[in-house]
Amino acid sequence: MNQLHILPYEIGNLDTLTLDRLFQFIGTLLAIFIFTKFVDKTSFISIGLHLKHRTIDIIAGFFLGILIMVIGCFSLFYLHEIELNYNTHINKSAIAYSFIFYTFVAFMEEVLCRGYVLGQLLNVYDKYLSLIITSIFFAALHMFNPNIGTIPLLNLFLAGVLLGITYIHTKNLWFPIALHLSWNFFQGPIFGFGVSGFSSYSIVEQVRTKDNYINGGHFGFEGSLLGSLLMLISIFIIDWYYRRKTVR
Repeated sequence: MNQLHILPYEIGNLDTLTLDRLFQFIGTLLAIFIFTKFVDKTSFISIGLHLKHRTIDIIAGFFLGILIMVIGCFSLFYLHEIELNYNTHINKSAIAYSFIFYTFVAFMEEVLCRGYVLGQLLNVYDKYLSLIITSIFFAALHMFNPNIGTIPLLNLFLAGVLLGITYIHTKNLWFPIALHLSWNFFQGPIFGFGVSGFSSYSIVEQVRTKDNYINGGHFGFEGSLLGSLLMLISIFIIDWYYRRKTVR
């Protein structure tokens, strides 16, 4: 779900890329702040950043990202699609920089794609149509990533739906921010998948038996049909939960 290349083991590059992403993060938030205040005449926090009573959303979003990656990684392992090798020496600096980097990625992309774009569309269109439009936009942002293809693009669209499905019911960003962060962080630096086509330092090093649409190949888990299935299941369960809650 991110668009920058993190070269393995090169802490200087991680340092530079994290700083670069920080400036993008600040620039994006500043632009949205200006639009909300002077164009929309509303507060920046109103796009979905209210924190009160949202601790459970942050925990649930973070846990769901971990759960999907754990199920995905070990399912592929037991299907003999990948082999797993554990680094005996963990580069703590690389992991720390990666976590900070993906925090900026998650916060920036969710504020832009879900908080502002989806929030604006919800004022005009049906919530599910708004979600579809925003998910197409989210996938389009990654169209020039390396190793992109039909399944990766489909999964990026599904990722947009998964990240936005709670927002159309709650208009709060903390669940998708936490999910986006844990998805990227555990996908790349922990379990060793590519992250939207880009490599990263990881605690677990993967060896694919053969690149295919089951394991996602060079694109990573977001290029796998297993990823498609797990996202569809998650989307269905979350939407069912909120629909049921609304009926009550």
